[in-house]
Amino acid sequence: MKKLSFIEITSLYIGVIMGAGFASGRECWQYFGVFGPKGYYGVVFSTICFVALALMLTYIARSKGSADLGKLISPFDNSVIDEVIGWTMAIIYYTMIIAMTAAGGSLLYQQFGVSKAIGGAIIALLCIITVLGDFERVSKVFRLLVPVLFVIGVITILLTIRADFEQSGAVTGYRPGRMSPNWPVSALVFMAYNALGMTTMAGSCAINARDSRNAYTGAVLGTLCLGGLTILLLRALLTDMAFSSSLDLPMLGFSARLSPVLNIIYAIVLYGAVYSTGASTYYGFSTKLSNSSVKKYIIIGGAVAGFLIGLAGFRKLVEFLYSAQGYIGLLFIVFIIINFLRQAHRNRS
Repeated sequence: MKKLSFIEITSLYIGVIMGAGFASGRECWQYFGVFGPKGYYGVVFSTICFVALALMLTYIARSKGSADLGKLISPFDNSVIDEVIGWTMAIIYYTMIIAMTAAGGSLLYQQFGVSKAIGGAIIALLCIITVLGDFERVSKVFRLLVPVLFVIGVITILLTIRADFEQSGAVTGYRPGRMSPNWPVSALVFMAYNALGMTTMAGSCAINARDSRNAYTGAVLGTLCLGGLTILLLRALLTDMAFSSSLDLPMLGFSARLSPVLNIIYAIVLYGAVYSTGASTYYGFSTKLSNSSVKKYIIIGGAVAGFLIGLAGFRKLVEFLYSAQGYIGLLFIVFIIINFLRQAHRNRS
């Protein structure tokens, strides 16, 4: 396949994280907005961690010449442990198809009153078609889709900030999630579960980059862009905290307050963001499936099952599923750090 430039790698990093929870504002509100201005500390902290982790994953992948999940994470040089870690990650990636189909359903329901089942089913179908095309199709979709998502998202966020809506309710006292009770813990959990989604893409980008310079530059720019966008998104959500707290998809609500036309455009953009994260993480799950004749049927059946589970609702998934993944992610990040240090020591020897 075509080797990736740093610009394409940057787009892939943005695309894998700028999904339903992020672009909708729900993640940002749940993990940062509920703490008011203190949430900015959490965003900065998580961004620094993202940059460091992306660089470590790039180094490990290029040093080992592999994007295998077990080899990226495990520092133990044990094939059994590599497999256990790899399959644990694959299962976590699988749960994201549940969250993304739920988000697609919530979006069409909030925007048009369409059944949540229809919105979720469309996301499941798009993810199946994309993942069956393997990494080349996934990366092509991201190169075309992510720049549009990013630009429209930034414009909507900036217009919301400029509008400076009046607070419609309380500016303190919002309940944080039970698994993320304060901003330092929230920042770690937010970073950790997003890092889980980023790991496969980081490894694949490192292996498929034109050279080391493009690999590392893309990793840094991608994570920094996400940090900057999160700060802007938080600023927009804090303009009316009660409004942000009341909606599954707060930024979609703000776009409706700004302009009916912008609201339709943002709804389309947000749906694309749901699809981009669903496809990339479901691809991560598919990498652990053997290339047998039944692989495509597992991909299809898995997406259908995930869609059915996702009918439980998006807001609940953000609070509980994402947070649980974050705690698992923290353990894996410790493994990645040890793996990086061991690999760097070997390369110097």
